[in-house]
Amino acid sequence: MEYVKMIWDFMGEDGHSTANHFEIHLKEFLSRDQIPFKEIGTETPIEKGHSLVYLIVEMGYVDQLRAALKPHRGQKVSL
Repeated sequence: MEYVKMIWDFMGEDGHSTANHFEIHLKEFLSRDQIPFKEIGTETPIEKGHSLVYLIVEMGYVDQLRAALKPHRGQKVSL
């Protein structure tokens, strides 16, 4: 099975709190639409003022999620 890590970037002083808030709404969306996922979370990379939210889903959900949620980037992952 193929998986994709979808990523949303948040920049600036409030980037971390915005990422945390977005993660809450992302979980609500996935629950409401009954979309299964492997992993969801936030990260704060080395660059100051940059946080991100990521979601790992099966390849089959990518088009639906990309249209609805407009991630900034994505990459294939092996699990």
